[in-house]
Amino acid sequence: MELTITVTVDLAPGSAVATVEQQVLEAGRTAMRRALARVGRVLEPDQVACPRCAATTVEGCGTVARTLLTSVGKVRMPLRRLRCRACRTRFRPAAPAFGALAGRQVTPALDRLCAEAAMTWPFAQAAAVVQRLCGARVSAETVRQVLRTAGTAEAQAQQAAAEQVLAPTMAQVRAERDQQLRGQPRPAPTWMVVGMDGGWVPSRDTKNGMEGKVGVVATEAQVISASGRRRLVQRRYVAPFADADTLGPLVGAAAWALGGQHAPRQTVVADGAGWIKTQAQAQFPDATTILDWPHLARAVHKAIRAARPGARHREVRRAAHQAIPALLWDGAVDAAIAALQALPEPGAEPAASFAETLGYLDGQRDWLGNYGAWRAAGEPIGSGLIERAVALVINWRMKRRGMRWRRSTASAVVALRVRCINDTWQARYASPAA
Repeated sequence: MELTITVTVDLAPGSAVATVEQQVLEAGRTAMRRALARVGRVLEPDQVACPRCAATTVEGCGTVARTLLTSVGKVRMPLRRLRCRACRTRFRPAAPAFGALAGRQVTPALDRLCAEAAMTWPFAQAAAVVQRLCGARVSAETVRQVLRTAGTAEAQAQQAAAEQVLAPTMAQVRAERDQQLRGQPRPAPTWMVVGMDGGWVPSRDTKNGMEGKVGVVATEAQVISASGRRRLVQRRYVAPFADADTLGPLVGAAAWALGGQHAPRQTVVADGAGWIKTQAQAQFPDATTILDWPHLARAVHKAIRAARPGARHREVRRAAHQAIPALLWDGAVDAAIAALQALPEPGAEPAASFAETLGYLDGQRDWLGNYGAWRAAGEPIGSGLIERAVALVINWRMKRRGMRWRRSTASAVVALRVRCINDTWQARYASPAA
């Protein structure tokens, strides 16, 4: 079937380029809608048979219009309706062509546009963006439903891919062994940095909100300034609104995807939360684990203020602010704890934050070390990498005024966002200009 659509655009002499462009776009969309409305016969099979009794003796029985929301706008598509002469069943020959829609009006092309817009903008704004870009009018609720469906499927695919990566078949193991025997070992980066953290958002399900867990893996560093400042590249992000046992395999699979599990030098830097330490030990048992220095320094300074409050202790606090962090910077953890314990006046009862910091330092001994030596060796001592990841994946989209989320929708959003971000990083790293 050959279909010809003529586009007529009435242009006024001296019109601005922007005006002409808009007129041509509108005329083109109108023509595309007309074309879609006339392709009902193309969707029918060559041999029409009754779906009930398979008889081929049929007769016409009018038309039924099917309304679709497409990437060029709303389209009413007249479809033939036939009746079987043998069993008198009425049917539409083109019905199987709409099976993938599962009774919905939104086409896959518009689905993708809505999902991509909704993972960046609030639903109402995303609907307006879709209409502005392609002329299709959809409601904010339709955008939300599309994003939830697409994001849920993406989250399930990411989880399945992680399980497949972390549970290789014997054939894969033999293939890697054979490759090594042939003298062609798998290329591996020399360094891998891993960060994990959580980001809280207001929730419709729980009073105190809910936490989304984010992980980021980077396997290369580029020097970007004469002072030696570096930028971590070839990154991969993961993020579920689920428990830590869900995040751990995703981070491990991301490391495998980048070849980081074979890196001779591995580093995990975080704020020392219990669930992070558990997942770091499970996924990266040989990595150097570093407690975020700014987080540690803030806790120590808070404890010093709690131990000696008031204006009359200002000089004591000033000296402690210099001495105790300096001990921790050099890796003298026991000396720092002893100095902190001796800080309160005899008989004084410091605030609760003082005892909390002492317990915090004692519980983080396995993640504390010589920060000066780490920095000299090029190790990251701050969690800026993961904090930016939380902002990029969660905060910039989900922590806007008035927003509250259900867990299923939040999981869908972050699944689509990490897919988009990972694709962007992969394209940049593969580009010759990167």
